[in-house]
Parts: sequence; structure tokens; C-alpha cells
Amino acid sequence: MKSTKPLEFINSRNAMLAAIIMFSVLFMILIIGMLIPLFTDATLDAGWFNNRTMLPTLLLALLLGVCLLLPDVSPTKILIILAIVLVTTVLFVYLSPFHNAAIDVSAPVFLFATLAIVYRIIRLPKLTLRSVSPQIIHIGIVLILIGIVVSTNIRIDGSTVIHDGELGVFDGQPYAVKITGISDRYEGAPYEGQPGSSYVTMIYFELYHGGTLIDRDEVKFITDFKWGQSYATNYVYRSLTEEVFITTKMVEGNYANLYMRTAPWITAVWGGIILMSLGIVLLMYSVRTGKEGTKAAETIKERKKETKKEKRGKREELGNEEEKGDIDRKYEELLQKELSELKAR
Repeated sequence: MKSTKPLEFINSRNAMLAAIIMFSVLFMILIIGMLIPLFTDATLDAGWFNNRTMLPTLLLALLLGVCLLLPDVSPTKILIILAIVLVTTVLFVYLSPFHNAAIDVSAPVFLFATLAIVYRIIRLPKLTLRSVSPQIIHIGIVLILIGIVVSTNIRIDGSTVIHDGELGVFDGQPYAVKITGISDRYEGAPYEGQPGSSYVTMIYFELYHGGTLIDRDEVKFITDFKWGQSYATNYVYRSLTEEVFITTKMVEGNYANLYMRTAPWITAVWGGIILMSLGIVLLMYSVRTGKEGTKAAETIKERKKETKKEKRGKREELGNEEEKGDIDRKYEELLQKELSELKAR
């Protein structure tokens, strides 16, 4: 017989199943995107992944919030909350407070997921390691999703040609690069008449932010004669709010063509990974400790039972001894009585 409840399909089990399906879809998109360049000549950029993962990512964040609200919140209220999130998303798209369509769409969804985590933490009957660990994992997941969406949609990249000893400015970037030296040399064993198997050019530079020097380093442009290809090393500068990536595209004499990419909020991804890993470790530790505690409690309980049995056995033995003693006394009294009667005769 079918149930007559109209919203019975909105439950924790179905929400968890849908979340697993969305996570699997995201995983498959990433795997396909990594395999395509291996079998074809196509080169996939971040836009290819963003266009295909945006909707599953938002659905995964929504399902995360729904899973955290169930079963404390009724299905009807959950539908109302989701309707509010949808209306807020439409308003954000229309008003564009972040001036970026992807962030405008995702902001209400991520806010809903974050508030759901806060609600779940507040509703915890007792703050224990086992109850808090899943919420740390959830916070890490939300941070990862926020970091990926924000960093890939508002990152700034570009390149410029800089002369040795000059300061190069990148369009739209708050950072500037000054080349302090360019040198080259052969490396490796001699190869086909060349002094080395590769020709390495070092570009020494200083990184400035708002006119303030923040770091010094170098990147290399390498021409490999043996393998017939050229490639460059990378430089990465990370702060609390963003990540700066610098590499060289080409070197000619005293000029270097440097490429810079600034990815805001990328540190949210690393922070989310750290939090999620920490939550998993704490959860595993709490489960193991709980099992050991349960086992110890069962052992103590069994020992108590054995102690009770021993005490009961001892009481029974004492009772038997006392009963045996009473019989002996009665028998002795009877003999004394018979002896007394014989003497009287």
C-alpha cells in the first residue's frame, strides 16, 4: 500500500543519494576533461570545465544544505527555503552585486549551505569530537567549492614584455614585476655538437604590490635539444587572499615575455582541503576511540557479571555449609538425647 504523504520523498536517504550522484557527475566531468587531451590534439582551458561543472556544483551545495537540515526541518519548510534561495539567486543575477554572472548565481547557494552548517552545529545536543568532526568536513567542502568558483571566474591573467632592469606592469593586475637580470648557460652532457643537451635562460625578478617589494625569485626558460622542445619553470606567490602565478613565455636577448595570473580566493581551496582532511582524521579517531570505549565498557560489564556470579556462588556455598552444620548439630543433639535416655534406664 502506497503512503499518502505528499512530500515523503524529501528525506535524508534520498538527499544523500542525490548528493552522491552529483558528486559522481562532477568527478566524471573532471576525468573526461583530463583524458581528452591525452587522446586528441585539443587543449582544454578552465572555461571548458567551468561551463560543465557549474550546475552540478550548485546542486551539490544545495543538497549539502538539505542533508544538514533533514530530518529536523520538515519537507514543506525545506521547499520554502529552496524557493527563497531561488528567488534570491534571480535577484542577484538581475542586480549583479559582484559584477560576475557565475559568482552572482552561486553566492545565494553557498550562503544557504553555510547557514545550514551553522544550524546543524547549533542544534548539536553536545559538542563532542564525533559530532563536530562531520561539520568540519562540511565547512571544508563549502570552502573548496567557493574557492574553485570564485578563483576560476574572477582570476586575472595576461602577459607583457619587460626589458632587463625595467619594471613591467600587467593590465588589471595589482602586482608588477621588475627584471633584475637575465643570464644563460648550457646544461647537461654535450649533444650533437652542442656544449650541453639543453640551453637554460634564467630570468631574475622582483615582485611588487602597490610599489612595495614583497619577494625575489627567478624563472627559467629551457630549450631541450635532446627532446626537441622548450618549456619554462613556474613561480607561485601565495597570500591569505590570493595566489600569483608567474612564468616566462619567451626570452630574446635582454627582453623577456612574462605571463602572470592572479587567482583570488584560491587559498580557500587549500584551506578547505586542510579542514576536510582534519575533519576526516578527527572523525576516524573519534570512531576508533568510541569503539575502544564501548569494548572497555562491555569488558567491565562482563567482569561485573562474573563478580556477581562468584559472589552468588560463594553465598550458595556458605548456605550449603550452614545447612550442613545445622544437620550435624541436630544429629549430635539426637545422639545426646538417646544416650541420656539409655543412662536413665
